[in-house]
Amino acid sequence: MRKVLTPAEPNVAWDGPGDQHFDSNLNASVPVSVYGAEDWPAIASVWSELEGMSPYGSFYLSADWAAAWMEVFGKLLRPQILVFEQNSAKIGICLLTSSVEQRGPFGIRRIYLNTGGERVAERTMMEFNNVLCCPGKEDAVARALWRYLRTRDWDEFAIQGIIPGPILTALEANALPKLPASVRIHSTYYVDLDQLRQSGLCYLDSLSSNTRSQIRRSLRYYSGRGEIKVEIAPDVQTAEKYFAEMCRMHQSTWLARGVEGAFGPGRRLEFHNRLIGKTYEKGTTHLLRVAAGEETIGILYNFVQGGKIYFFQSGFNYARDRRLHPGLVTHCSAIQRYIEMGFNEYDFLAGDARYKASLAKHSKPLAWVVFARPGIKRASIELLRVIKRRVKSLW
Repeated sequence: MRKVLTPAEPNVAWDGPGDQHFDSNLNASVPVSVYGAEDWPAIASVWSELEGMSPYGSFYLSADWAAAWMEVFGKLLRPQILVFEQNSAKIGICLLTSSVEQRGPFGIRRIYLNTGGERVAERTMMEFNNVLCCPGKEDAVARALWRYLRTRDWDEFAIQGIIPGPILTALEANALPKLPASVRIHSTYYVDLDQLRQSGLCYLDSLSSNTRSQIRRSLRYYSGRGEIKVEIAPDVQTAEKYFAEMCRMHQSTWLARGVEGAFGPGRRLEFHNRLIGKTYEKGTTHLLRVAAGEETIGILYNFVQGGKIYFFQSGFNYARDRRLHPGLVTHCSAIQRYIEMGFNEYDFLAGDARYKASLAKHSKPLAWVVFARPGIKRASIELLRVIKRRVKSLW
C-alpha cells in the first residue's frame, strides 16, 4: 500500500528538541512515497534504477540483496520502502525496518536504515550502508527522511556500517542536528590489488616475514598431498555445493570452540542460499575453493562489485597439526588469483581479527551510528549505565 507524505502533513509523533531546526520549505519539492514489503515486486525496478544512478551503491544495497532479504524477512519484519521524489522524478530510495530490543528493563523501539532488525542469531550484517540517491540530492533526501521519521514512534534510529560522506554529514548536520548520536568507527581492511600488480610483486612476497614463513610452511605441507588448486565455482550448481561444504566446515570449527556458528539452520542460511541463487550467474558472488589434490583446504564466500572483492565468510579444514594455517593459505591463494584476474581490491570487511591486519596494509572507516530521541526512557537507561560503571569501579 502506498502513502505519500508531503511537507504539509503535521508532526504527529514528536514535538521535542530539534523541531525548531526543521524547515519545511527545504522539503517542499521532495514528497516521500511509503510502500510495504508486499509492494516490493512493483518497486524493485525503481530500486534497480536508482542503484545504477547513485554513487552510494554497494553490494549490500543491490536489488538482489534487498530482494533476497524481502523474501526471507519481509513478512516477519514488515519493512517500509521509502521513495523520494522531486519534480516527479525519483531521486532516492531506502528501507526502514523496525524492531523492539531489550535494554535492561526497557524495550527500545529502534528503526534501522535498510536491512536490519533481525534477531541476533539471524542478523545479515549490513556494511557499506547508505541511502541510494542521485548525486547532488543528498541534503534534500536526508531532510525528507527526517521529516518522515518525525511521524513515527521510535527511541533510536540506527545506521549500520555507513560510509562517512555526504549522506551521513547531511543527516548529522542538517536533518538531525539536535539528537545525540553515538558513533562507533570500525576499520575495513583491504589489499590494493592494482598497486601489487603494478609493483610486479606476488602477493606472498608483500607480506611480513613472519606471515610469509607461516604460509610457506603450510604450503610445503599441503603440496605433499597434491597440487594446490584454486577454483572459483563455474556455475551456480557448483557454487551451491561449495557453499554447503563451507557451511559444514564453518559450523564444525565454531561449535568445537563452544560458539554458535553463523550458518546453522534458520533464516540467515535461507537468505544466503537465496542470495547465491539470484547473484551467482551474474558474477556478483563467488564461491572460491582452495584444495591440495582432492582435499579441501578452505572455501571463501565473496561478494563482487565494481572490480572489488568483498570477503564475507569462510570455512576451513583445520588439521590437528597446529603449524598449519589453512585460513592464511586460502586467502593468500585467493588474493593472488584475483590479482591475475585483474580485480582492483580485496576487502576483508569490518572487524578487528588479527589476521586481517596481517594480510592487508590499507584500511578505510565505516561508521555505526545511533541517533537517540531524548525522553524519560533514555535518561533512565543512561542513569543505569552510570550506576553500573560506578558499582564496577568499587570492586
